[in-house]
Order: sequence, then structure tokens, then C-alpha cells
Amino acid sequence: MGLAILALALFSLTTWADDNTNNLAALKALSLEDLAAVQVDTVVGASKHEQKVTEAPSAVSIVTADDIKKQGYRTLGDVLRSVRGFYVTYDRGYNAIGTRGMNIPGDFGGRLLITVDGHRMNDPLFDTASSGMDFILDVDLIERVEVIRGPGSSLYGNNAFLGVINIITRKGGDLNGTELSGSAATFDTYTGRFTYGNKFTNGVELMVSGTYYDSAGDRQLYYTEFSSINHGIAQDMDGGHAGNGFASISWKGLSLEGGYVNRQKTWPTAAYSTATAITIFNDPSFSTTDKRGYLNLQFQHAFEDEWELLASVSYDYYQYGGVYPYYLDTRYPRTLNQDFAQSQSIGGLAQVTKTFFEKHRVTVGAEVRSDFQLDQKNADIAPPETYLDSKKSANSVGLFAQDEFQALKNLALNAGLRYDQFSTFGDTLNPRAALIYHPWEPTTFKLIYGSAYRAPNAYENYYVSVLNKLNPHLEPETIHSYELVYEQQLDQHWSGSASLFYNDIKDLIRYQYDTADGLYYFANEDAVKAKGTEFEVAAQWASGLRGRASYTYTHTQNANTGQRLSDSPEHIGQMQLSVPLWQDKLFASMELEAMSDRQTVGGNNVGMVWLVNATLFSQKIVKELDVSASIYNLLDRRYSDPVSADFTQDSIQQDGRQFRLKLTYRF
Repeated sequence: MGLAILALALFSLTTWADDNTNNLAALKALSLEDLAAVQVDTVVGASKHEQKVTEAPSAVSIVTADDIKKQGYRTLGDVLRSVRGFYVTYDRGYNAIGTRGMNIPGDFGGRLLITVDGHRMNDPLFDTASSGMDFILDVDLIERVEVIRGPGSSLYGNNAFLGVINIITRKGGDLNGTELSGSAATFDTYTGRFTYGNKFTNGVELMVSGTYYDSAGDRQLYYTEFSSINHGIAQDMDGGHAGNGFASISWKGLSLEGGYVNRQKTWPTAAYSTATAITIFNDPSFSTTDKRGYLNLQFQHAFEDEWELLASVSYDYYQYGGVYPYYLDTRYPRTLNQDFAQSQSIGGLAQVTKTFFEKHRVTVGAEVRSDFQLDQKNADIAPPETYLDSKKSANSVGLFAQDEFQALKNLALNAGLRYDQFSTFGDTLNPRAALIYHPWEPTTFKLIYGSAYRAPNAYENYYVSVLNKLNPHLEPETIHSYELVYEQQLDQHWSGSASLFYNDIKDLIRYQYDTADGLYYFANEDAVKAKGTEFEVAAQWASGLRGRASYTYTHTQNANTGQRLSDSPEHIGQMQLSVPLWQDKLFASMELEAMSDRQTVGGNNVGMVWLVNATLFSQKIVKELDVSASIYNLLDRRYSDPVSADFTQDSIQQDGRQFRLKLTYRF
């Protein structure tokens, strides 16, 4: 079945190639009015202003609010699983986002930068790119998700390593009233949301929203590695709950936006055992808590003579707590170990854009950030013993410039450069250049080069515990990326794209285990070479019928050893289809995801994964009421995801078939 998905994507692309000449002729024959009706998505995050995706200096995917509703996506992770070349791994504690063969087990996603309305969401302690219930935003508040592939450090600095995921939120005027939403799902999972939004006659636009989530999780999870304890069953150890809030208010060019999430999760896997400290299996004390909040005040204005100004100041907060029950060996009593980490940051951004000679759109800017609190503590609660009590701070300054030069009517050069200075390791300089060529109106070629970096975070730099030790010699990871993109609008309905890419990564920070002392540490151990290709074909009609099929091939290996990277599938296939069953009121949607086998950190393999999700979505049948019913993993496939070396297990089994019923009412 998984191979059938890949074959379907390739068949669609073959059909596209065979019909290309006829379709191009038909497109050229369209009137100006018909050409204007051909919808081309726009993106903000690629160049820090709105532009057509065909003009962006990267390969871009857009997922809209309509896609989220009709496909029944529950989290940002669900959204990203649908995007060409992306996949998400789950270790029963956190999601980890992978793309183009890179998803190192044990990382927290810091090689992808996530932004909400342009504001950075990765925290400075762990670089966390949250995509589960620890993400700060309810997906119902998303207007669209922009997935911008390739290095983005020339504009964004740290973490924009493999790409940028920019989430555009809904505004008060999009609601003009109140929404109440609730859902019930498998594993006694319940959610509730209240949202109010309005645009008042004086021009003020306001939105406030709050969401609560509670789930018992799978009540019985079996792990053969712990068969001697409770017959290997983790009983009632998978539950979690979360609450988040979000608000935005704007008037003319001034806006204030903020969000907060508090998520608690029990862990069933008894992770983090070592030769000297054994984590206790099936102990309900094993849990983690994540709290994330931010405020961003922004002013944006377009002056005469094509001057544009954007300025912002922000405050960010993150707190992590973990409780780990363990014993040194079976002769000693149970001990509770506790992790605590907290960061606070303030930042500022000033950016000016000016168009010169009608051909150069020049953007220059400066960004400053002070992580004035980077606290980490690790201690045993009883008997009390402190292993780490670190109180650090860090500062950074970035200067960037970008020129979008329209050299010819059908040829543009987008070139950018950013210089960053860090108090922790020094400075770094990162360019990006893209040559964008339109030989014909519906055809685009992009030749892209970029470099980016990921700085060691506070956890990698300073964390020690009964299980971990320091490495004072960490340096930033670096990437040089090369990509050729072909995008084609075939007619009013059909479009397609193809990419060739090559990533050269050096000084990759890996979580290592020292057999000499039984402790974990971080080191710049590896260089990675990744090369591959992507194909996608998509279609949509005014009736609401729409579909997309994609295929990604990536060969990723450790350049030093020649070994294939762990959790790196060579083949990924995805397909989404949404069909209107009754006018614009009732839709049936289906999604297929397929991945080839992946290697674990222990050198074993988890087999090929293929999943089917289905959603029935209705709107307007009852005035102002939306109803959706979803089945995830429809065929109840049993599969596992690779996890990091600090798990006893090589891989963790994922959930089988799940159901969800959701209602949303507006008044």
C-alpha cells in the first residue's frame, strides 16, 4: 500500500509531463480575466513581506485553515505530516519534526525555526520546536502555515537551519463574533475552546481565545524490555493535560500579541536509565511540564516614496520541569530526581524597506536579544542532593540586508546576508542567494544557495546531572545548501513542482554515551551529506474538490563513517484528497502517509510505515455549526518510531486506530 502511494504520485507526475505541452497551450490561450482567476498562494515568511510563492527565494508549501478543518488536523504535528518531505516522530513525551532525512533522535527540533506571525517560538534553553499539545497555539486559530524550505539564517539567524515554519494567525475581523468548540476522542481525550473576535468601527481589531485539553492516553502500553516489572505493562502512564491562551489587538499599524501554554505529560517509557542510575518503570511520578509564554508589540507602516518600517519589542518566557524516579541499584531505595529550567528573554527588531529605481527592493535591519535568565537545576528530592544549579545569561546581535533585484521582466535575483554576534561563541556570517527565472508566465525556475547555523543551546552548553556531563568545547552546527526548483502552473486547476537538493552539514551536535563512565554528553561529532529530490502535483476546483500527491527521496549519511543516519527515511509519499459530497456543506477527506524503513540508534530497523486518515466534515447544514468526524490510522497499522540512545527501547510503538468527533458553533 505504501508503495502504491509512491506509484500514484509518480504516475500523476508522468501524466503531468505527458500533458504539459497541451496544458501550457491552453493556459496561454486564456483571457486576462481567466489568468487573473488562476489562484497563486502567497507567503510572508520567505522574504519578510507578502509575495507570490513563485517569487519566493525557496521552495514553499502552504497549509490553510480550510485544509486543517477538512482533514481533521489536531496539532501542528498533524499539519506538518501532510507537507511534502516532512515527517514527525513521537517518543510518548514530545514530537520531533523531521525533513529531508534529518530528525536526529533526542533533539528537540532546533534545526527548524517556528514563528507565530513572525515571532520566534524556539526557546533558548532547548531550541524546542514544539508541534504537539505543548505548542502555544490551538490549530483552530491558524489562518495558514507557511513551510519555507532551506537555510533562512540570512534573515532569521539562529535555528533557521533546514527551514522556517511561519504560522499566520486568524484576526478578530475573521470571526466577528464568538466561537465555541469541543471534541471527544479515543483514550478519553477531550478538548474545549472559547474564542471571541471582532473588528470595531473605530478600526480596533481584537481576538481572545482559550483552550483546554485532557487525555488519559493509552491506559496499557506494553514494553518487552520491562517484562519483569508489572508484566511489562505501563498502567495509566500515558495521560496529559494542557491549557493555552492567545490574544491579539491591533489598531492601524500598531499591534500587541501574546500567548501562553501550560502542558503536563506522564511518561510511560522509563527513559534516561544509565549503567549507574536505573529509571523505575511504571512509576506515575515520571512526568514533565512545559510552560511557554510571549508578548510582542509591533509597529508597521508604509510611508510615501515606498518606504516601509517594521519595529517590534518582545518578551519571552519558558519553564520546564521533570520528575524522574530512579534507584542506583535494586539494593537502594527509590529516589526522585527533579529537573528545573527557566528562561526569560527580551528582544527588539528594527527593519526598513525601500524600493530603488523600481528594480531594487532593499531591506535592512537589526535584531537584538538578551536571554537574561538561563537557569537550570537538577537535584534529588529525597534524599536531597544537588547536581546542577546553573544561572547563566546570553546576548546576541544580528544585522541583516536583503536585495530583491528585478534584473529583467522575467528574471529576479534575491540576495541576503546576515551577521550575528553571540556572547557564548563569537560571530557567524550567513548568505543566501536565489536566481528566479520565469521563461513563460506559468513556469518558474529557482536556483538557490544558502548557509545557516544552529548555535549550541543552554542545555547542550551547561547541563550536568547524575546522568550527564559537560563538554566545554561545543561549536555551532553549519549547513551549506544547494537547490534547483521547478514550479509549473498547468492550467486553472493543476499545478506541479520538482526539486533537486544537496545539504552539506558540519559539526553536527550529537548526544553521546561515554562507556568509560556511563554518562551522556554533547559533542560536535559528525558531518552529514544529504541529497535528494521532491515531486508534487496538486489540483483544486471552485466546487471544493482538491487534492495533492507528493514523493520525496533523500539519501542522508554520516560523511565520516558512511553510515545512514538514524530516523532518516529514504522515501516519503503523501497524498491528500477532499471531495464535496453535497454543495459546499458536506466534504469527505482522506489522507495517506507512507515512509520507508528507518534505522534506530542501535543499528536496527523499524519497518515501512503507511497510514490512512479519513474525515467527514460538514458546515452550514445547521446554521453556524461545523461538525467533523475523523478516524486516524484507519487500518489500525502497528508501527514504531526510533528514539534516542537514552531510552532502554530502540523504538517506541505508536497509537493504533483512533476516533474524534468535533463540534464548532459560532454566534
